Amino acid sequence: MIYNEKLFKLNDGSFAIAKSPKVVDARKLINNIIRVAESTHELLSEPEDFKPFLEDITKEEKFIESFNNNQNYLICVYVNDEIIGNCALNFKTHLKDKHRATVGIAIEKEYQDKGIGSFLFDEMINIAKNTEGVEQLELDVAKTNERAKHLYSKKGFVKVGDLPHELKLSDGSYIDGEKMVLFLNN
Repeated sequence: MIYNEKLFKLNDGSFAIAKSPKVVDARKLINNIIRVAESTHELLSEPEDFKPFLEDITKEEKFIESFNNNQNYLICVYVNDEIIGNCALNFKTHLKDKHRATVGIAIEKEYQDKGIGSFLFDEMINIAKNTEGVEQLELDVAKTNERAKHLYSKKGFVKVGDLPHELKLSDGSYIDGEKMVLFLNN
């Protein structure tokens, strides 16, 4: 779905724009994801996962089109016409899990702690609450990602389980994860 553009104020007094990306923003989105992945091991993706998309940009263009043409949402945050963060909301589609949706977020390190994560989660929670039949939002988070877990808890998510060895790093070590859920009817 298309998310209508919103201008919002950051904690430092500057402004950002949240909106659905356009196909022409594909390279900006890939570069954003690569920058986030380069700054942390707590993200599902490694930078190498997205470098092939830079060689064949049509893959990312199709990815953006898929969000803009179905019921899921992809919101990107722009500062000075560059994407510095993104958040995706994916609705489940099977009869037995249509009451569930998943949410994921990635914000570049230099833009963290400016209210962007809170803004994006407020928007996604509002969308989910206003989507018929959706009862819960779910996410996975690295157990070591205290900043993210703090944000999610602040927004009402609760830990419902552990995910042993959720992420396997290139050195062979693991990062455990947690499953968190926000029950929308409570």
